Amino acid sequence: MEKRSNQTNQPTSLAEKPVNTDVNGLTRRTFLKSVGAASVVAALPARVTAAGQGNGLNLGLSTAPAKIPTATGHILPHQMGITSVHEHIVLPSDLAQREESMAFAVSELKKAKALGLQTIVDVGPTDDVAGIREVSLATGVTIVCCTGSYILKEDQQSLTVADFENRMRRDVEDGLQNTQIRPGVIKVATRKLPILPAEKNLLIAAARIQQRYNLTICTHAVSGCAEQQQILDEAGADLKHCYFSHVEATFGWSGRNVEQEIDYLQEVVEKGSTLSFNNFGNWNHTKPKDLALIIQELTKRGYDDRMVATMDLTWSFADGNLKILWEETNEDGKDRTYSYPLRKVVPWLREKGIPQASIDKFMIANPRRLFTW
Repeated sequence: MEKRSNQTNQPTSLAEKPVNTDVNGLTRRTFLKSVGAASVVAALPARVTAAGQGNGLNLGLSTAPAKIPTATGHILPHQMGITSVHEHIVLPSDLAQREESMAFAVSELKKAKALGLQTIVDVGPTDDVAGIREVSLATGVTIVCCTGSYILKEDQQSLTVADFENRMRRDVEDGLQNTQIRPGVIKVATRKLPILPAEKNLLIAAARIQQRYNLTICTHAVSGCAEQQQILDEAGADLKHCYFSHVEATFGWSGRNVEQEIDYLQEVVEKGSTLSFNNFGNWNHTKPKDLALIIQELTKRGYDDRMVATMDLTWSFADGNLKILWEETNEDGKDRTYSYPLRKVVPWLREKGIPQASIDKFMIANPRRLFTW
């Protein structure tokens, strides 16, 4: 049986007042209460909203879009709610580490859910989808799983378009990792410029799978998002359903300064694609003034419907201890978990003058649009 959303009120705004940063002292009901009555509309079935339009009501939905496969069934795009589109749930094969990772993921997702987070997109192609399903059931957070490939290893450099395409096709048609869980997104990656032949094959295969099954594409794009976009475009991808991650990382700008990088990124969003920012609090990779300027300027130029804010939480074990990626190189390193965008990023964006309506787009409307077919 398919999972049905038990959320009667999906938020359409992250609320005008500052988010309470005391996760343990804030209930989800308290947080969502500040959202407003408009959130009721987002939970209505498409057939109801269509009927409402016939009565002169503008309720925002007119047709029933395709369902999104998740770890626990299928949902409709309007059921995504507040969404983080680039996350990971790391579940190692070592039993002790797996148990600790499971407890960590469940605990941190519950904290985020208390603030209103409803959906995350796990973009780790090798992440354990059976374990992800357990996490989703334990937390009530909807989790979209992925097919595709991350940075290619040496033994993958000879793979053809057909090789990549066939593997992704099997994931879609037969299920991920011998389960009945289907992917809702395609993850692809290139390491740096120039893009290698095998990486190009991966991008072409992703475009073809997207065409066939209507799946959103997420790319690892520290360097060369415009170059990735060109390959996807030439292969027939729907660029409106492609988002490029880590584009704010300064070391991937190929010598451009921040003003030049903004112009470079504008060329990408002009073609309909979306930029995914996750270096909030990871100031060793992007200076806060640079990230603020990028978002401010692209918003000012009218592209707030082509940006999303996320976290990219991932972790590993060192000397038997769970370590969040980059935790030792950032002041807030250990705090950069699933709830960080709602606790820290939303207030930071407001402080930088980003309108509330734009922030809502980054975390609600734009993720929903990316996954609406």
